[in-house]
Amino acid sequence: MRSRAALACALVLGIACTRELPLKEHVERLVQKGDYAQALALLDGAEKDQRPDWSLQELRVSVLLKAGQPDEALRVYVRRWQLGGPESPELLWDLAVETLKHAIDSDDGLLRSRAATALAGWHAPDLIPVIRVGLKHPDPSVRALATEALGGIPGEESAALLLQSLRDTDGAVRAAAAKAMHGNRDPAVLERLRSFMADSSPVVRLRAAAALAEAGDQTAFFTLLRFLNDRTESIRMQATECLGRVGRTDAIPALRPLLRDPSPYVRAYAGETLARLHDPSGRPALVWALRHPNRTAALYAAEALSNLGDPAGLEVLHAVLASPNDPYAQLYAIWTLARLGDNGGITILERVAVQPDAQLRAQAAWTFGEMGEVDGLSDLKRLATDPVLAVRWQAVWALARRLG
Repeated sequence: MRSRAALACALVLGIACTRELPLKEHVERLVQKGDYAQALALLDGAEKDQRPDWSLQELRVSVLLKAGQPDEALRVYVRRWQLGGPESPELLWDLAVETLKHAIDSDDGLLRSRAATALAGWHAPDLIPVIRVGLKHPDPSVRALATEALGGIPGEESAALLLQSLRDTDGAVRAAAAKAMHGNRDPAVLERLRSFMADSSPVVRLRAAAALAEAGDQTAFFTLLRFLNDRTESIRMQATECLGRVGRTDAIPALRPLLRDPSPYVRAYAGETLARLHDPSGRPALVWALRHPNRTAALYAAEALSNLGDPAGLEVLHAVLASPNDPYAQLYAIWTLARLGDNGGITILERVAVQPDAQLRAQAAWTFGEMGEVDGLSDLKRLATDPVLAVRWQAVWALARRLG
């Protein structure tokens, strides 16, 4: 049997000495037949003893992605940066899609969780094949996040998948489907949501009521108000948030008592929602909450204020940045500050990105992806070579988000 090098040589000579297909077409035909090894061998020969040819490298990345080797494709793409090559946002997006697809189905819990979270934040129609993989996963948290990704994606395929999730055996998945239907005015969808007002899961009932209330359903609106008195803290928080989206000022009398709720997090949600509804009691409650002795509760209030574009929490956020013993809180503060246009935490973010803890580095990569136009691309490119797969791929998803 001929060696790989001999095979490459024969293929290259065949193209050079005859009137065969151009290299790209030849490679694409081999890929169509599933002959990935021959396609890669052909590229080996064409690239040998030549200056870097970016088009050949892009072709190699594409072949590796189709061959189911996304991490090797990433290694080749990273080599472009190391050689001073140009960006290729389209190819980087293809890398992000394929790594997401593989990560969603991974046995690595950290990798799978991060991929599902990244997927939920991207409402892109060309991610539907990845979403399908997530919807079939045995882990209900993955199915719920994949369902969340369908929100805002138009078309019959997306609608059919949402209806499929509404029939899921897990309440969290059904709730995610109802949440993804917020803003949908299709009569058939609204009728389907009404049937879930009697669901066994209170979260599903809440999310169905919220979607229907947004569409103007009066009965659903009053159902949503009743959830404000639920015994479960998270239910009260979600109901409060949903009422902020509904935007009806007649919810204010029912919301005001939550400013005295035993939970500081419920109080923060209530303050934000009341501020959104232009009630004068909302913002002062959030400003007062910034002084809470529990730093996490104070950060929650600062985030709620940032959601309103209000910089009143800057002092608290900068105080967290000065506390090096809690890097996760620092990352939370850096992200919240960036949403207010304050990128003063970038130096700290760079330090966190080289910590020994792989989960911290992965979270730092995610945070870099949320930083808008500030620097940090060089840090993400370095993280794309990290020894831990979850960190490398998180960096790819962050880069794809940054480079569009």
